[in-house]
Formats: sequence, structure tokens, C-alpha cells
Amino acid sequence: MKHRVAILALLAAAIVSLGANVALVLAALHYFEASEAIRLDPGGLRMYASERAAPPAEGPLLVFFGDSRAFMWTTPTAPIGYRVVNRGISYQTTEQMLLRIDADMTALHPAVVVFEGGVNDLKTIASFPERRAEIVARCEANLERIVNRCRQAGATVVLASVFSIGDVPLWRRPFWTNDVSAAIREVNAFLPRLAGDKVVLFDANPVLVDERGVVRRMYQLDYIHLSSAGYAAINEKLSPLLSALPR
Repeated sequence: MKHRVAILALLAAAIVSLGANVALVLAALHYFEASEAIRLDPGGLRMYASERAAPPAEGPLLVFFGDSRAFMWTTPTAPIGYRVVNRGISYQTTEQMLLRIDADMTALHPAVVVFEGGVNDLKTIASFPERRAEIVARCEANLERIVNRCRQAGATVVLASVFSIGDVPLWRRPFWTNDVSAAIREVNAFLPRLAGDKVVLFDANPVLVDERGVVRRMYQLDYIHLSSAGYAAINEKLSPLLSALPR
């Protein structure tokens, strides 16, 4: 009996190990394909090419601008008084956003820009820990440049905090560091310096995080992205803010 139990335990361990290796390979392939796509179109200008060619609709416009977290941001269900256009692109850093800000924000002449970005910059600290200070400083500088470009275009900027991280999965932990979360807190502490004339800070983290300081499990799609419940929760806070903005 003990011999059989030992064999079954070894078999179970082999299956778990095989599953983990498959997950790692699939994740590596996914990141490789995304990296190759970025090399072909660094700014992501192809993504919204057809929408840019369409004639503008009438009425005040609100643009969600940023990375995948902006791309996945659902339109608030409460009336906010704006037409909504989404110009988020997955995987983008703030450097890449600057490559397309004229095409995907300025050209639209928005009344309001809900801007969210920075996590893709900061998560590279896991790969380049020796460049941490440089990565944080460059992220902060780019966030300020994007906010200023939006203001110069005449838009009111709703500047979202960098959402906290969720539970990092086992397959990702060997290639991760808790310093990413520390860097997120550092950048979020910087963001209030950008608030002021036509710039409103929107801190979603008090709604999202639990007592551990990570995104609540019910709000996690994965360790980086929010679920639909997460967006619904932050939209309850965002909707009255948008409705109160001067027209």
C-alpha cells in the first residue's frame, strides 16, 4: 500500500510539474509574440487607424487613454454627460503612449481625458533591478509630459493612480520582485504634484486593495488586470467625479 501511495504521489508531482512547465512555455510564447508585434509598430498606431478615419461625432468627448488597464476600463453606467472613446493599448509603457498621444488624444479634441498608465514601465524593475531609480524617474517624467500634453490640448485630465498589483501567480514569482509594488507606491506618491489646474487626481486603490495592500481577489482578473467587478467598483467613485467636472 505504501509503495502504491508513493507511486501516486510521484505521479501527481510529475503532473503538477508538467503543468507548471507548460504554463511557463505558453507565457513565454505570449510575451515573445507581444514583443515582436511591438517591434513592428512601436507606438501602436495601427490599432485605431480605422477609427481615426471616421468623422467625429458631436458633443463633449471623454477619452480613456493608457495601457491595457485603460483599454479594459468599462464605460460608467451612470449618466456622465460625455461621449466615450477608448484609446487604451495593451502592454504599452508611457514611452510608447507618447509616440501616439497626438494621433489618439490631441486629434480628438477631448473635453476630458481619463489617463491611466505606468504599470508596464514599473514591472520591468523585475527584469532590470539595477535600473530601478532610472525606471521610476523616467515613468514619472513621462506621466508629467502626458498630463501636460492633455492640458495643452484643452482637456481636463482625470489622472488615475497606478492600480496596485494582485496576487502574483506561482509561474510568475521566479521572475518577479515585491519592489514593483514599492515602485508603484512611490509613483503614486508623486502624482499629487501633477494635480491642479484642469488636472484631477483619481485614486482607485482605496476601493481596490485589501488589508494586505494588494487588489482584492474579487476584483482581480489576474495579477495585473481588474475584473469587471473591479471596474464597476471604481466607476462608482469615478462617475460622480466626471459628472461634477465643469463643462
